[in-house]
Amino acid sequence: MLQNVDFHYRLSDVPWPSKPDFHPTGEQIRAYWSHAVDTLKLDVRLGTDVRSVEERDGKWQVVTATNIATEQHTFDRLVVATGQYTEGKHRPPFDGEQAFGGWIGTERDVSDFLAFAGKRTVVVGFGKSALDVAALASIHGGHVTHVFRTPRWVLPLELLGIHATWFLFTRFGSVMMTAWGHPSPPERFLHSWLGGGVQLFWKMLTEVIRFQIGRSAAGTGPEGRKRLAAVLPDHPLLSDMRSATALEPTDYFRRVATGDICTHQAALEGFDADGVRLADGTRLAADRVVLAIGSESPKLPFLPAAMRAELEGEPDGPQLYRHLVHPAFPHVGFAGFNHGFMHVPSAEIGAQWLACLWRGDLQLPPREEMQASIDRIRVWKRAHIAFEPSRGCAVNTRYQQHIDMLLQDLGVSPYRKLPNVVAEVFGRYGASDYAGVVQEVRASRRPMRPVPFDA
Repeated sequence: MLQNVDFHYRLSDVPWPSKPDFHPTGEQIRAYWSHAVDTLKLDVRLGTDVRSVEERDGKWQVVTATNIATEQHTFDRLVVATGQYTEGKHRPPFDGEQAFGGWIGTERDVSDFLAFAGKRTVVVGFGKSALDVAALASIHGGHVTHVFRTPRWVLPLELLGIHATWFLFTRFGSVMMTAWGHPSPPERFLHSWLGGGVQLFWKMLTEVIRFQIGRSAAGTGPEGRKRLAAVLPDHPLLSDMRSATALEPTDYFRRVATGDICTHQAALEGFDADGVRLADGTRLAADRVVLAIGSESPKLPFLPAAMRAELEGEPDGPQLYRHLVHPAFPHVGFAGFNHGFMHVPSAEIGAQWLACLWRGDLQLPPREEMQASIDRIRVWKRAHIAFEPSRGCAVNTRYQQHIDMLLQDLGVSPYRKLPNVVAEVFGRYGASDYAGVVQEVRASRRPMRPVPFDA
């Protein structure tokens, strides 16, 4: 099931062909994208590996391989759209793995949760995948112990009976998000001169979420509340508002409170024949161990060596201007490296931005200015957002600020629900709000110049 909802996860001008679940299933998502490919008459080549790309005389020579043959193609433009989660899972070796008599894998290796029934299962990590696996393994009869170094904030699917989208995807909610740049004067005033009010808002929201999670312990007594307290963070909510921020999996907190999921805060140190060893000296018996400890930062093995060195040199992913181009290689575009909570519209508007750049309608700042912008954003992210391997190449919960900046670069109003002020402030934004941007871009001023929002 998708964390996003149906009206976010679609192209702005290609509606769902039939009504999906509110949180679409994998099958529904595959059907939608097949429909979108057919509707837009896209040339999509599956089962094709890109071996190398090389620029020659202003053209891109691309070598691809299938099970049948290796081919070379010539293209005018190159967009790297491999995204931030295509690398393998973070899977460091641990001492004693060979001696362990059970099963070890990552969440990507789990194909059937019935295999957890009656098994002693240890799930390691505290991201979305770890919580999902712990909850589902317990639901299917596993004896689950959830091991983690640091508990993270998890957003309830509903907050005081109101769906999370009413907090995360309205202007009223998104304008309160601290960011590396704020695209409107009122927003800049709010965060510059009324910053104390912004911080108070987040403290209040933290306590509301804490209260909401605490309700999961109803009827479990003091022991249940104590068990639940072990998975509640001590640090501020804002630092966990990143790409890995998860919506609460069904029944996770309730199962922690009832003791169906046991928790242990410690680092995994290694394996014994019948279980795992933790850094605090604890030993846990286990039949199955799921290492859900994150992804690797994006790797781009098909690019020329000089590009790879520049783009893969940071632990938290490629650092790009506007999350779309690199100052040293502005003739290469990137799609999906502006990943955020409303990812498909972000990618769509990013594609419009690249199209204007390559048509000559959008003029980039000097290379030094673009690099200075990248440096400022990197410093801000590292000071305000907890580490993840995609931190540098994601906009995460700052999706609204990012989209607004791109639209202003393109001379298009970011306020898509006006003149209805109430809808603009309190209505939930979705993909369809950005329908018509292509036509508006064509009618906007020339030349276009990016505004230094992060200066």
